[in-house]
Amino acid sequence: MKTKLVLLALVLSYALQAQTYQLTLIQNSAYNYSVAAIPDFNSTAPHPYINDQNFTITIPDGVTVSGVSGGYAVPIFTDIDAFNPGEDAIAFNLVQDIVLPEHTIGTPIVLTTFSVDGSPTSGAISLLDNTSGLVMAAPSIFSSFFIGTLSGDLIDSATNNYAGQTGTISYSFSTLSTTSEELTGVSIYPNPTKRLVTIKGIDNLQLVEVFNNAGQRVLGNSSNLNIIDLSKLPSGLYMAKLYSNTGESKIVKLVKE
Repeated sequence: MKTKLVLLALVLSYALQAQTYQLTLIQNSAYNYSVAAIPDFNSTAPHPYINDQNFTITIPDGVTVSGVSGGYAVPIFTDIDAFNPGEDAIAFNLVQDIVLPEHTIGTPIVLTTFSVDGSPTSGAISLLDNTSGLVMAAPSIFSSFFIGTLSGDLIDSATNNYAGQTGTISYSFSTLSTTSEELTGVSIYPNPTKRLVTIKGIDNLQLVEVFNNAGQRVLGNSSNLNIIDLSKLPSGLYMAKLYSNTGESKIVKLVKE
């Protein structure tokens, strides 16, 4: 009996210690993004109470953000050419206490949503990890933390429940760039799809490229152009760029189930 009690105590201790969150960057549309927390535990009432939170994104020089939601201070813009030439850092800090909603393991909890201004077509937006050189040089400004009480009781001691990053943490703006002339009358179906996508409405396709959310080219078709086979790609959001032999192009979002 004593052995069973010891084992039970160890299991309970591990379960309590494992209650943490990872941060992720989500692209809602071309220039609209969210930062979300991914929990590694289920929570019903009382919900975790967060009284301080911080994270940092990097964007190209001169690019700004607007429409920040979720109770964050006006983001701090800082030139960081010494660390990453051509980039600025934006630090988000929570300035109002929040109570997290009921949540389940692995389900994103959106913390803030914002828009990237200026429609950049080069560079990327990235979520910084605490291992980056910039964070190591100035952790009080750019580090990520997620401080709160997991019980939801305000008299409990608050701890830092940030556990790192997960999912896609960088999106390239280059895949959003288009030529001055756009293809019209093009349809792609089914979308979402589990495997094949058919392109209709254009007879002069020259090239089809597919990019993932990090801006990496994952497919390129120069033959059998009216069919895109996504069967070997993981589920997620992709951008298909269609090129005609007349110099026109079009970017279409694809969802692989």
